[in-house]
Amino acid sequence: MKDVAILVMTHGDFGKAAIESAQLIVGKHENYETMSVFVVDQLDDLKQEMEDKADSLDTSNGLIVLTDIVGGTPTNLASQLLVRENVVIAAGVNLPVLIEVLVNRHQSVDALKDLIETVYGQGLSIRTIKDLEGDDEDDLL
Repeated sequence: MKDVAILVMTHGDFGKAAIESAQLIVGKHENYETMSVFVVDQLDDLKQEMEDKADSLDTSNGLIVLTDIVGGTPTNLASQLLVRENVVIAAGVNLPVLIEVLVNRHQSVDALKDLIETVYGQGLSIRTIKDLEGDDEDDLL
């Protein structure tokens, strides 16, 4: 089975940096594109760029589009790709989600959708100085 295609669409170069960081951890990947959205961009140009990038990918096993903010321009633009077959858009991309998608992209789009929901919920941890009280320093490394 071929890997599911990935398109990361974000404000600024966040998506490019996220892919580079993820590949630093999990190794080089193919069949993905990134798209950066800036304030000065024209919507028609962005739509064409998005269509071109999606068309450049092998989406025969589906397409996962990862965007940064629910309701933001990248997510709104990406929603136009939902008319294509086997497309899922997940807004709120972060490094844990991106890593999991990359290493599990041999799975189906539906399985990846469920994985994204699970990983996103587990990807947040808040620590304060109070967490250090009573902890061994080695536990924090």
